[in-house]
Amino acid sequence: MIALLLRLYPAPWRARYGDEFEALLAQRPLGPFDVADVLLGAIDAQLHLRGLGSYSEHRRGFPMSLRLGGIAAVIGGALWPLGFVWAALDPADSDPGATVALLGAIALLVGLTGLSAFQARRHPALVWAAFALPAAGGAAMTFGLVMMAIRPDEPIVGDVSGWYFFIVGLLATIAGSILFAVATYRTGALPRSGAAILGITSAISLISFLGALGLGGEAQPILMAGFFAFTIGWIVLGLQAIRLDRPVMAMGPA
Repeated sequence: MIALLLRLYPAPWRARYGDEFEALLAQRPLGPFDVADVLLGAIDAQLHLRGLGSYSEHRRGFPMSLRLGGIAAVIGGALWPLGFVWAALDPADSDPGATVALLGAIALLVGLTGLSAFQARRHPALVWAAFALPAAGGAAMTFGLVMMAIRPDEPIVGDVSGWYFFIVGLLATIAGSILFAVATYRTGALPRSGAAILGITSAISLISFLGALGLGGEAQPILMAGFFAFTIGWIVLGLQAIRLDRPVMAMGPA
């Protein structure tokens, strides 16, 4: 398994870091978060090999997912509200707003996975508990968006359409983001200020969505506020994760 994972990295990277990283991987059995971290690290190394960044020096643990997790959280937090604003301004069936929102949802899932993997080495039980709900919600939300694009207003299971998967997944993602923020604050692996902002903005978003459900067609401004509030926290935490990774950056060999 370790040899297969290492093969995903470019040859120059393996020549420089391979022995050290193989020894690190062999210290304990690999968990799902460890594998996710290594896979994200392989993407990171491949991008850097093409001159899009710098080589990342190893720290103890698996820091590979920190940068890509942070970048994905920022991208997802930006694309998610943009997609729904676009769809609201252009209600045509063929508008690309839903596609942009779908890409944002996928990016948020990647960001959640990466930032969870970064923390899981030190606090596996706590991070697993906080990861499960938003990950399941994000998957359901993404599935709902895909089904809404492929089979709009058509039932998928019984009378349940993609819209219901989307709504349930969205609420689970927002509620799970609050749990993730609490876990992140307790671990201290990422800046606590970012965790606090994520928790507060996710709580505001959840309250706005639940309130909007009782207002019917008059709730669009509240819904838009909920979309923006939810993603601000992920953008802030993602930016802090990227900044946290900077002190361990070193230029690769020419």
